[in-house]
Amino acid sequence: MSDFSFSSSFLLFLFLIAGLWAQMVLVNDTVSGFIGTNVILHCSMTNPSPSVKITQVTWQKATNGSKQNVAIFNPNMGVSILAPYKERVTFRDPSTKDGTIQLSRLELDDEGVYICEFATFPTGNRENQLNLTVLAKPTNQMVRTTSPLIARAGMTEKIVVATCTSSNGKPPSTVTWDTKLKGEAEYQEIRNNNGTITVISRYRLLPSREAHRQQLMCVVNYQLDRFTDSMTLNVLYEPEVRIDGFDGNWYLNRKDVKLTCTSDANPPATQYQWKLVPQTKMGMDRMNGSLPDNVEVQNSTLLFKGPVMYNLAGTYVCEATNTIGTRSGLVEVNVTGRKLSLPLP
Repeated sequence: MSDFSFSSSFLLFLFLIAGLWAQMVLVNDTVSGFIGTNVILHCSMTNPSPSVKITQVTWQKATNGSKQNVAIFNPNMGVSILAPYKERVTFRDPSTKDGTIQLSRLELDDEGVYICEFATFPTGNRENQLNLTVLAKPTNQMVRTTSPLIARAGMTEKIVVATCTSSNGKPPSTVTWDTKLKGEAEYQEIRNNNGTITVISRYRLLPSREAHRQQLMCVVNYQLDRFTDSMTLNVLYEPEVRIDGFDGNWYLNRKDVKLTCTSDANPPATQYQWKLVPQTKMGMDRMNGSLPDNVEVQNSTLLFKGPVMYNLAGTYVCEATNTIGTRSGLVEVNVTGRKLSLPLP
């Protein structure tokens, strides 16, 4: 009989322990929200036993190893919200089974560990905790340099052409560049006093003719948001000169020939100057630099009036000038006694 009594008491004890463990406080594991928005912090007691009386529901915030009361619901005394949460915390539907609250107008200082505690009699207190993360959406912008980009011969130092900034984000944004330019990016993170982070990226390159009119795009990724802004580079460079018109078949008495000076420059060339370094042929010589009398200069074009003569032979030089500088191109012109038979193209 005594053995049976002992077994019954032991089983009753196990059932009691199992029932107590089945009574758990359920909360969200993690809650997050942006500054200025509202979040719901869920908290409820599961499987409350009829023999257990819930006397109070308390929300606390863990701060520097201590607990700070946030909100209290007492079935007899009602609801109490403590500073600095007054006007921002409300119980959704307070009861001895549900202590869910809403935290409004989130602030960065709200981030932390929150504890929901049910005071019960006679079994004592039961609690659980959740982590609240406060997010801050950054402000993004791309700013191009105000200094002119000038391609200069012998230049070796890369300069900043654009800066992309993602300000006051939490967590920090990821800033990258999308471009075919052969430059390099540098990054800087600034941790602000309020806990947010500002990410700054500067794009550097060596200004060149090839970089002119190329696209440079800043890409900022934050959570699921994506920000892009782009610019087209305007690189200033001195003229690159080419002379067209000589086909290798200028022969005596040929008519309607001309040479055209073509320049690739930014800004466009505004001045062209022609010179001739003549050949000594058939006893005729000409002062270095002067053009034949039958040549008419029309800005970037030389028009040769009348038939081709031997005195047109020589090295023609065209100098093109813009606000960045002056460069020249040249072509060797030979005059033959008769028309050459050239292969078809």
